Formats: sequence, C-alpha cells, structure tokens
Amino acid sequence: MTRTFVGLAPLTLAVASLAFACGGDDAPTTDGTDTTAGDGDGDSTGDGDGDPTGDGDGDPGDGDADTDEPDSDMDGVGDSVDNCPDVANPNQLDFDGNGMGNSCDVMVFNATGMLNTTANADAGFAGSCSIPLMIEVTDGQVMVQLDDNAEVAGFEIANLNVADILDKECDLFIQATVSMRDFVISNSGGPFPVTMPHTSAMHDAGQVAGDADIPPPVLSTATLSAQVGNDEPMDSELMLDGALPLFTANITGGGAMGTLSWADGQFVLATDQFMIEGPPAVTIDFELKGLVGTLTLAP
Repeated sequence: MTRTFVGLAPLTLAVASLAFACGGDDAPTTDGTDTTAGDGDGDSTGDGDGDPTGDGDGDPGDGDADTDEPDSDMDGVGDSVDNCPDVANPNQLDFDGNGMGNSCDVMVFNATGMLNTTANADAGFAGSCSIPLMIEVTDGQVMVQLDDNAEVAGFEIANLNVADILDKECDLFIQATVSMRDFVISNSGGPFPVTMPHTSAMHDAGQVAGDADIPPPVLSTATLSAQVGNDEPMDSELMLDGALPLFTANITGGGAMGTLSWADGQFVLATDQFMIEGPPAVTIDFELKGLVGTLTLAP
C-alpha cells in the first residue's frame, strides 16, 4: 500500500533552506543535487542580498560600519569615504566643497588692505607728540577653521606684513625723525585663539559672519630707525607684545572671499618705553592706539 505524507514537502524545503544557510557560498548546482551550496552572492548568509560584508546594504565601502571597513578615527564613517579619515567628524560637513571635511581643512586666506592707527610718544617735561600711521598690509595669512557641527568658526591672524613706514617726525625736546622697516604683525597666541558663533544655516549658505570673541593676541616687530637733529640715524629692534581690537568678519561664497574690519579708535594695541641718554636723560612712553580699516581676504 502506498502511503502519502502530506507534510513531507514543507519539511524537505525547511531542511534544504537550513543546508543552504550553513553550507558554503558557491552557487547551487542546476540539478539541485548540491545541498551544501550557498546562494552565490558573495556573503556568508543565504539571503541572496549580494552583500559580502553581511550588513545588509550591499556595499562594503559605504562607511556605515561594515565589519571589514577600516575606520581610523572611529567616527562611524569608513576610511574609504571619510573626508577626514584621521580626525573624527561624523557630520562630514565640507564648507568650501574641496573634498576635505571642516575638521581637518584649514582655509588659508591672503590678506591685504589699509589700517589706520596712531603712535603716541610722551616724554614728560620734554613734550609729547602723536603721529598718525597708515598701516599698509601688503600680504599676510589669515586662517579659518570650522568645526564639524557648524557651531564654531576659529580665526588666526598668522602674520601681516606691513610696508615700510618712513620719515615720520615727532617734536619732543628736539625734533626726531622715525622710520619703521620690516614691520610684521604675527599671532602670539595658540592656534585659532579667536572664535565666533556659526550655524548650520550659515554653513549651508557658504557664509561666516560675526564678531570676534576676544582681541586677537599679536606680536609686532620692526626695525626702528630714529634720527635726532643732525645726528646719524640709530637702529633698534622694536618688539611690541599686545593685541588687535575686536574685528568683524564676513566670509562669503563658501570661502571664495572675505573681509576683516576694525573700527575702534581707542583700543591700545601695544605700549613700550624708551630711554634716551642725557644729559638730561629722558624716558619716553610709547603706545600704538586705535585701529580702523579693512583687510580683504582671498584664497
């Protein structure tokens, strides 16, 4: 007598499926005789998703924590697609669109422009003078970096090279003619000592705009040449440790152009004291006061 087992076909399919899941990953034979074959999709599962990493997305290099994708900075984005592979930046934001993320991409701008300040000299009983100075920045570097969250913009005035300031006269107890050559203003703080708030909306619009949170710390150096009366000019090294006033920044076009502007006529940039041997000996108190003008920033 022939007996029919109604549940045999489903049971056979279940066992076959289990065999495929536990077997190799070569494609099954056409005649169905190879019960240890896999699904032939390149992964270790039998689901046929074609994903050799087993994460279900079919792409071993998409940076979504595939098991075989290196992630050096451990930010959840695989090295092959991470725009800052050595600096954690899970947001992957890229302000200037150059393929490097904000967190590892410092934007370097060349700075040029005209700034105005005043040199004040006070010799007590011997008199005082004020000399308006036009600071012509011929070139220099201003660096800007944004954080990955588009919340903070950091600024560093790395250096500003100033054209020679020649033959400025000051009448104290005797007329003096003063010149400054090799005038350089450089950052004296840590990296990016000045910051300002930034937003996702500004980031998406390619803009950085706002006011510095602190006066940028700078060191001003120059060769100071002073001539008193008909005497030969005497050179000395000038080193003024101080700061610039708060500035207003406006960068547009995703870093295509920008400006830094100052409008503080009362801020004391730096002070120093000089001694002129006598007789009589005279002490001169010197200061640079006020800064008004704009620097143009170009990549």
